[in-house]
Amino acid sequence: MVYIDIKDKDLFGNDAGEDENIDILNSYYIDNPDFEDFFDRSVRLNVVSARKGMGKSAMISRMAYKLESANDALVIRVTGNSLLGLGDFQNQDQAYLENYWKKIICKKIIIEIGKSIGFALSSDEISMVEISELEGMKSKNIIGGLISRVKGKIPFVNAELKQSFPENLESVLQNYQDANKDSNVWILIDDIDAKYKDIEEYQARVGSFFSAIRSLSFDMDNLNVRASVRTDVWANLRHLEDLDKWEQYLVEIFWTKRQLRDILANRILAYVQRKNPESKEAKLKISRDYNQIFALVFNTPIKWRGDHNASIFDAIYSFSNKRPRWMGQLCRMAAVQTKKNNPNNKKIDLDYINQILDKYGKNRKNDLIKEHQHQFAELDKLIDSFRANGKTYTRSTLANMFDEEFIRGRSLESISEIDGKSYASLSDLGEFAFKIGLISKIHDNGKNFTHFSDDPDLFRSNENMDDRITWSVHIAYREFLNIH
Repeated sequence: MVYIDIKDKDLFGNDAGEDENIDILNSYYIDNPDFEDFFDRSVRLNVVSARKGMGKSAMISRMAYKLESANDALVIRVTGNSLLGLGDFQNQDQAYLENYWKKIICKKIIIEIGKSIGFALSSDEISMVEISELEGMKSKNIIGGLISRVKGKIPFVNAELKQSFPENLESVLQNYQDANKDSNVWILIDDIDAKYKDIEEYQARVGSFFSAIRSLSFDMDNLNVRASVRTDVWANLRHLEDLDKWEQYLVEIFWTKRQLRDILANRILAYVQRKNPESKEAKLKISRDYNQIFALVFNTPIKWRGDHNASIFDAIYSFSNKRPRWMGQLCRMAAVQTKKNNPNNKKIDLDYINQILDKYGKNRKNDLIKEHQHQFAELDKLIDSFRANGKTYTRSTLANMFDEEFIRGRSLESISEIDGKSYASLSDLGEFAFKIGLISKIHDNGKNFTHFSDDPDLFRSNENMDDRITWSVHIAYREFLNIH
């Protein structure tokens, strides 16, 4: 049997898909049939929606790799914050912002063209495109249209800027235009919703972005767009009139238990294939040999929830909250704990997973705070209100718990805004806890859950108002919060 160093950081993959070595990412990436439109080059516009840690950035990375490998397009990968940094988005008018996003995206393309020819074209005099100019470029190749516009601006720029231009700039631009007259532009935009709050300012800014990329991708020949958005943000934008035609362009990431099992098994198998390509273990198949693959790293089977012959993956799955990033972190932390307790131990068993659950839960709390504190300044206190309390609640018992542990006689005005809105009732706290995944609806079988992304309006439903829904604190937080 091959030797596997369970502490090797490469074993369970990089937590950040955008930072993973692309060859390693490709070696263990699991293709999901639901993602076909996202990777289909004939589809001009597509957006992936998911919670953090589900693999949005990994999909963007994989798409960038596929496009760059083909070497037949201008590929631009950018974050939402980088695009925001190219302009001033203070205006809240939806129509204005849509046009402004178009100008900023074209500005980014011009800057990237400049990088391709080895000259900075970042000055607003050169790079900022007016809407009237965009109207004139409709149904034309976007590279040709933008370069023609830049060449036309050169004679009119101020003298100081013109002094920085090389004498042959126009001819260099013309050569680039001729060489790329049929080329495609792919712009891949990650985290457009960073620091989003559910208030009109952010709704207008992010909602107008989606209107802009939809319009641009179908008005301009050879322009293709991929982007990512958090599920909770998309749910908050769903009422905007201009987004009612977006369903056909949206891919949502939902990992089934089997898919997550295959993701973890494939990370281990890909590691073996990189380190010991000639071994018999390298020839295992995740579709039929996943238990053997897990047995290379974990002591399995285990006793889990009454099943004396369960796979250790059942426990890993329960703690991961369907997020590949959490799954990798759990396994990595358990590996470190294994070696710390017993340096000679070559495998991880359930005891070592149990030993790190307090720290793991603390990390999950920190994740929630980093992801959502801009929406609620008292999030830390909200999470801690569950400490040493029950696992499950109805709406009424949840409200009572918040009243005793969080409110404690405070006035409405003293409580921070939640998602940009003034606090009004105890239900606001419960709905926010549901939105961020701290609690979920638990089904009668005790195994299945409904999350906010499955039914965003569930907490405000009549069913919940009548106390006919049971809410459960997610198992990942329980040890840290002393919930037993």
